[in-house]
Amino acid sequence: MKKVKKKNKKIKSTFKNTKINNKNSKELSEEEINIELLSMSHIIEKNPILKADIDIRKQYLQLLIKYLRIGKWNRLKYVKAQINLYENLLLISESVNYVSTEKLEHYKHYILFDLLHILGFESKIINSDTMRNVIDEYILDFPDMKNEKEIINRMFYALKNCKKLKTLEKSFGLKEEREYIEAIYINLQFKKKKASTLMITATMSAGKSTFINALTGEYVSLSQNMACTSKIHSIINKAFEDGYTCKYDHNLTLMAGKEELLNDNELNCSDKVIVSTCYDGNLSGKRIIINDSPGVNFSCNSEHKEITNRLIKSKKYNILVYLMNATQLGTNDEDEHLEFVINNIGRKPIIFVINKIDTFNIEEENIMNTMKRQLEYIKSKGFKNPIVCPVSSRAGYIAKISHHEKLSRVENRELYNYIDKFEEMKLTDYYSECFPEIKIEDNEDEKTQLLKNCGLSYVEKIIRVISEGGKINGTNLC
Repeated sequence: MKKVKKKNKKIKSTFKNTKINNKNSKELSEEEINIELLSMSHIIEKNPILKADIDIRKQYLQLLIKYLRIGKWNRLKYVKAQINLYENLLLISESVNYVSTEKLEHYKHYILFDLLHILGFESKIINSDTMRNVIDEYILDFPDMKNEKEIINRMFYALKNCKKLKTLEKSFGLKEEREYIEAIYINLQFKKKKASTLMITATMSAGKSTFINALTGEYVSLSQNMACTSKIHSIINKAFEDGYTCKYDHNLTLMAGKEELLNDNELNCSDKVIVSTCYDGNLSGKRIIINDSPGVNFSCNSEHKEITNRLIKSKKYNILVYLMNATQLGTNDEDEHLEFVINNIGRKPIIFVINKIDTFNIEEENIMNTMKRQLEYIKSKGFKNPIVCPVSSRAGYIAKISHHEKLSRVENRELYNYIDKFEEMKLTDYYSECFPEIKIEDNEDEKTQLLKNCGLSYVEKIIRVISEGGKINGTNLC
């Protein structure tokens, strides 16, 4: 459960037009990026150069920029953002100087690793004549690398078949270098995985943004933002925790803080805003993309409904999550949207999430009876054997962030109120009865146990099971 606190450092951005690239495109313009690159985590934090003498750090950065300029890759939007990130981390404070006797030559392998990482390990770049020219320049800067040219050749060969990267580790004597290769390997293996797309749909006030924040364990979706935008917000999972959130919204910001996440860029002419972060919880390590569609009954903008309906009809998702407000079940807007979904979803798997279950009065309402009524309501709309999951997204979100952030007094009171309430509610009895094969272990840590008790761990596990084909321990949820 331990998660590194996100680093909200701001970087400068001077980019122009944003174009969302089709992954089948062969050529990228300077302003396009391959969206799949955003699923890779930063590796620079694992680089010992960060603790080198400031003059060595400057030389290291200057060489990286020189090689990128020789290849004319410094003009690419993704590369520009990477350079900004490296500048921020290597030159974060010139007054911070570590005691280190290592010379620049000590970091020569890392420069090559970082160069390839900044370029996204794109095969068309790695295998180009331009790259060979850059390597020649690199060998001029580090003459002793002539004797290690075989290692360079093996490295480039291994990048064509990333399984070979594991054997490449033996060629490097330093433990830190082997760890760097391991991080590269994890990134490339993760990027190669087939992504599952999760589309979230709901009427207004169902708590969609809180649900997404709970799934990711990060404050990446904002309700006040979604109320006034007709853009599709996509959240991409990263390979491993690197402490940073990325946002692609006209500008590409690899170190986005809450200010960047709060505001959409008016210069973005595309229909998408993309955020990437490392999901915390049962979806960690899964190549899952969450698409957050606009609320369908926002009275101030009918375009929201049209966009969401078009997305549902397109069926360009693997799983549809239909979020419902436990305090407003059976409204006219809900009836209308359910009718649209049943008529247009086809055979796509759908999960009904009954959110805000924490609003129930456990002294007056029986959770099992309430959920059975909700199950019958959904069945009456034509859904056969619906998967219905009660959850408190707010409780799950607070429980997750409590492991890596200091809660405010209000949040702390909220957390312990939730712990007490869900111990009493026995929501786990519902999941044990309806999904007997979905097993979530109890945990001695009461904050982690809350994730199970509030239903979030079950929802995540069910999403994971369906994304893997719907079968686990004999369970078939599809």
